Amino acid sequence: MAMSMRPAGRSKRPRSSSSSSLALLAVLSLTLLSGGARAQSTHVVRPGETLWDISRQHMNTPLRWPELQRGNAVPVPEHLKPGHVLLLGGSPAVAAVVELAGNAWLKRGNAAPRALAQGAAVRANDVVVTDRGAFLSLGLGDGSRLVMPSSSAVQVLVANGRVTRLQLLDGRVEAHVEKQRGREFEIRNRTAGLAVRGTYFRARNEEGVTTAEVIEGEVAVSSADRPALLLAAASGTVLEGPDALQAQPLLPPPQNAQQGGAQAFVVPVTGATGYRMQLARDDRFLQLAYEARSQQGEFALPTDLQPGFYHLRLTAFDARQLEGMPGDSIIYVGVRAAQAGVRRMDDGRYEISWPARPGQRYAFELARTPAFAPALVSEPALYGGGALVGPLDVPGRYHWRSREIATPGAEAMVFEGSFDVPAPPLKNR
Repeated sequence: MAMSMRPAGRSKRPRSSSSSSLALLAVLSLTLLSGGARAQSTHVVRPGETLWDISRQHMNTPLRWPELQRGNAVPVPEHLKPGHVLLLGGSPAVAAVVELAGNAWLKRGNAAPRALAQGAAVRANDVVVTDRGAFLSLGLGDGSRLVMPSSSAVQVLVANGRVTRLQLLDGRVEAHVEKQRGREFEIRNRTAGLAVRGTYFRARNEEGVTTAEVIEGEVAVSSADRPALLLAAASGTVLEGPDALQAQPLLPPPQNAQQGGAQAFVVPVTGATGYRMQLARDDRFLQLAYEARSQQGEFALPTDLQPGFYHLRLTAFDARQLEGMPGDSIIYVGVRAAQAGVRRMDDGRYEISWPARPGQRYAFELARTPAFAPALVSEPALYGGGALVGPLDVPGRYHWRSREIATPGAEAMVFEGSFDVPAPPLKNR
């Protein structure tokens, strides 16, 4: 049973355990612009900052801004983007943690793992690990980002300004790489080599499956015992087994059938064997807040989410466990109302309640589908905060929603949720 409330009239827009001892899985490389990578510490660019400002802050004079430009391959200083990680000369830092939700750890040499925090510097050969339910975004000096979802482990092998090599130890990563000529970007895995000629791709080693999937650009795949393969956008391949290094089209982006609230329901995708849902605070999904997998495509949002708008991403998995193209939209997560809910009565009817405002009218609907088509009950004007429905003799899941009838232009609240009707007990003959 689940419920939520949200403003109405908003338009829609958009496990495996961590390990540091796995062998190499595959090599992903991307040509980018070269630049020096001396590093004393890191600086995450804030809105309105310039290289002049940052030079004055960290180098005691604004006149050394060209050093920052050269050392971080900033082609046009006037186009410096907020969130860009600048490496400052003098010490071994090569990257920084720019986004973090949950617990993540850094393993350096033989030292005990230590907890990471946002802004922490990462050195060459460090291992970064995310706990289950944690999400981390690693920023590099060229503006590229590496997103590490839950239960993943990555080792930073090299990041010297011209070459960046990362080793995926466990889990998965999503790379958003800035297109800059003369620079190599690699993610190494176990069985193949992938030369990446794009900006957005995935590398996965989870639940016994190793894959590469291209969202944008092209990837040239090479292996010692198989012919070379060129992966175009919207295609992927498994990296091990009898079907390894065979290009397959990725499943299309799923759509969300639920218009906000406490749940997400996927419109079924032909050929899908399962689905993944992600929530993020930004449209590039660098600030992940939650993710889950489901065979049927039904997701209940966590109760501890802060109210507000979130970017929702849905993907479908095919029979080979290749993860398909992302379908993005925007949902609103409302304040959870503790006094709202559903109560089953002895006569088979159900009492549905929500926190009503005095004198307010509501339009109420009940249906068997999250799209409310067709509606089993449709009441255009109810006073108060409740409705009595049933008896409901057909077992299964039912969906309800109640929308304030507001004056034109005013923000109306929508309360919605679902509940399950159990099958009747078998009678003894």
